[in-house]
Amino acid sequence: MNLSTLTWTEVESYLKTKNSLILPIGSTEQHGPTGLLGTDHLCAEAVSAGVGAKLQMMVAPSVNYGMASHHMAFSGSATLRPSVYQAMLADIFRSFYAHGFRRFYVVNGHGGNINSVGAVFQELKHEGMQGASFALYNWWKLPEVEAVSKKYYGDKDGFHATPTEVSLTFHLAGIDHRPFEETPQKGNAPWPMTAQEVRQVFPTGAMKSDPGLARGEHGKVFLDLAVQSIANAIQQAAVIE
Repeated sequence: MNLSTLTWTEVESYLKTKNSLILPIGSTEQHGPTGLLGTDHLCAEAVSAGVGAKLQMMVAPSVNYGMASHHMAFSGSATLRPSVYQAMLADIFRSFYAHGFRRFYVVNGHGGNINSVGAVFQELKHEGMQGASFALYNWWKLPEVEAVSKKYYGDKDGFHATPTEVSLTFHLAGIDHRPFEETPQKGNAPWPMTAQEVRQVFPTGAMKSDPGLARGEHGKVFLDLAVQSIANAIQQAAVIE
């Protein structure tokens, strides 16, 4: 169930029997010369849609921008300041809570969002958001996904523009494969890095990864694994009534 395509009366009817909501979050940022700029939110949207369909659970519109300041030296990337991002997420949760949603399941596609999302969960509970529960699922870090990624790519998955995430978007976009020429890492810099430092050290935008290994057929496997894993986790989750 996609909240965007429903009316307010249909949402009100849903809330008479269920109070769960899935929120996909991601980013708009470079993913190397072969990966899509929308990779992070496209992956989160696809996984969320699959979980929503499997569990008959409502899926909110995705948050397509995130914490991506270190990618700003690559054209097309966009970022939000941490304070702005956290304030926006908190207001989204407050809004849905006001209507009666209580179980919030966040499907994340971008590692740079993780700390901020955790801070928002803590702030809202600190405010006294009684009865609300929050869960964060980083789809690429799920054990089932990591195991298959290791099988396909060994130590070439790396940290960014990984063949795992690129494969999933290739599957969604109907792309089989795109060639990639590895460029040696140029020096090193301690993390966190500025956008200019990232561009200098990782000139292609891929970070210790080989997106040339990505295949659309692999992406279907990752999508199915992520959907099933998160659906199982939601069904088994203990919540405070």
